[in-house]
This record gives sequence, C-alpha cells and structure tokens, in this order.
Amino acid sequence: MMTLGHDTIVSLGSRLPPSLGVLGRLQGLLEDADVDLDEIVEVVNIDPSLTFQVIKLANSALFGLRSRCESLDEAVARVGFGDIHQIVGLAVAKHSFQGELAVYSMAGGRLWENAVAVATLNAAFAEVAGAEPRNAYTVGLLRNIGKVLLNNHNPALRYPGEALVPDVQQWEKEQYGYSSSEVSAVLLDHWRFAPEMCGSVCSHRRPEDCPEFHAHAARLHLACCVAAEWGCHLTGEGVGWQRDAAMLGHAGVPEHQLEIAVARAREAFIKYSVIEWSDAS
Repeated sequence: MMTLGHDTIVSLGSRLPPSLGVLGRLQGLLEDADVDLDEIVEVVNIDPSLTFQVIKLANSALFGLRSRCESLDEAVARVGFGDIHQIVGLAVAKHSFQGELAVYSMAGGRLWENAVAVATLNAAFAEVAGAEPRNAYTVGLLRNIGKVLLNNHNPALRYPGEALVPDVQQWEKEQYGYSSSEVSAVLLDHWRFAPEMCGSVCSHRRPEDCPEFHAHAARLHLACCVAAEWGCHLTGEGVGWQRDAAMLGHAGVPEHQLEIAVARAREAFIKYSVIEWSDAS
C-alpha cells in the first residue's frame, strides 16, 4: 500500500494538463452575470493548445456556423457564453483522457466516452431538478480525473479485475488510501470548483452517506447508472448503481421526466461523440 496524502495529490495534480485549471477558472467567471468577452478570452488563452482546439471546435459541424472563426474572440462571440463552456469542457476532457490507463487496462477513448455520457446525463438531470446544468456537466466530465492521477502515480500497479474485486474503489482505497473519486474531489477543491461539485464527485457512489450534497451526488449516481446501461461503463464500476424511486427522490428528478431527460442527453451524447477530432485538434 502506498498511502497518498492531500498535499501529494495536489502536487501530482500540478502535472496534469493545465487546461483543467482553465476550466475551473472559466466555471467561476461564467457564474458572474457581468462577465464580459475579454475576460473569458483571457482565461482560455492561458493554454495555447486549448485556444487552438476551441477555435477548431467552433468551426466544426457541431455548431454549423456559416463562416469560419479566425480568432478566439470571434469564436466566443459567435458561439456564445453557454456553448463556449461546453466546447472548453469537451476539449479539456479529450486532452485529459486521451492516454491509455494501464493500471485499469483501459483505453483513453473509453474514459472519454464515459465522461461525455455522464456529463450529458448529469446536466439533463440537473435541468429537470431545477439545479445548475452547467456545473453538473463539468462534474460529469471530470469525475474520473482521479483515475488519471492514480494511473500516472504508479503505472506498474494493476487492478486485478471485477472477478476478484467487483468494486474498483475498494481496491483503490486499499492501494492508495484514497478512492479515485476522493482524489478527483481533492483536485476539484484545489482548482476552486464549487463545494457541491466536489461533494457530489466524492460521494456519488453512495449519495445517502453524504446528506449535505446528496441531491447533487444522487444525480451523478443516476447519470453513471444510465451511462452504464448505454454500454459506456468503466472497468470496476459494474456494481452498486441504483435507478429506483429512492434514488430519483434523492436526486429531485421526477419519475415522469426521467426518460425525457435521458432522451435529451442521448441526443447530445451522440452529437458530441461523433466530433472529428482530427479536424478539431
């Protein structure tokens, strides 16, 4: 066992793509009703590779603009503040999850697919529950950043598989003293994401154990459950998900609106998952 501490996690987090910190700062800016275009452009411009990807995505078929954007200022102005958050989130997640996770025997594409599925579902559930869908979308994208950090910390370790350890978080706790969800929450807190976002990531496997954030955590739990039903599950996450009346009640998602939200999320997931990244990176 190689127990990690809070300071070690933060230090290891500094080696992750800098665009993760950019997303956190953008999240904070967009919560200000008086934010202007120049402030958003200044934050995104911190990472030149992210700027390039954002312009490319704005010019992709995803938004169907009639003429091409030549600069970040133009892309933000024409796409809009709401959609620029989605674009930056997609680019950040793609960059962060592009590598193979040897510890989990998982291709990077698998983690990306799960991130997009969970993000779109969590945002849709937040919307019908009267919560903030932008925050929920970001949480869904970044909930597994802890897995990337643990994989990078000791790539020689190997999760033994679901046949021996059905719950991967149990194995992570035994190996590191932290589950990947807890690591993700530490990083989100360090990057100054809202407390409810950090709390939902930390406790989404068992929302009932965290009354303070149980609604946010329950929606993320439901999002992971439905993503698994779509075939977008991750290794070691095949057990423990609940999609019942009790979880819907915790999440504040009316049962009669569940399938409507799922269908809306599925439409967004398909749209995002077919992005031609060779043209957007």
